[in-house]
Amino acid sequence: MTATFILAKLGAMAAAFAAPVTLILGAGTAQAGVSANANSAPGGVDVFIHPQFNLNDPDRLAPSGWCTYTSTVQGNAWGKPLPAFKVPFYLPEAAPARLWFPSFPTGSTWDITVDCPNTGPQFTTVVW
Repeated sequence: MTATFILAKLGAMAAAFAAPVTLILGAGTAQAGVSANANSAPGGVDVFIHPQFNLNDPDRLAPSGWCTYTSTVQGNAWGKPLPAFKVPFYLPEAAPARLWFPSFPTGSTWDITVDCPNTGPQFTTVVW
């Protein structure tokens, strides 16, 4: 009986710990969103925005349509390329969008927000 009581207490403690962790980190299900990568290009940077589908929920659409792109550098912006705010572009449903910006590589981390009409803001980061 004591072993059963101890196991019940341990289970309750694990559940009490898991609830806030799940709220903060999420349940781990795949969601529709975007990913980005940056590559050097003549005189600047090519940024490719890739739509991501949610394989667990086929009714949830991947970002597509006329979207806006915003990128800002993390930390001190001194000596870094200028940020981009609300740059409009078209994101196809099944193909990446290509954006070019005059820039130079700094090894900095950039916060990218892509806002599309059917999904709302999507966030990602890229180092370039």
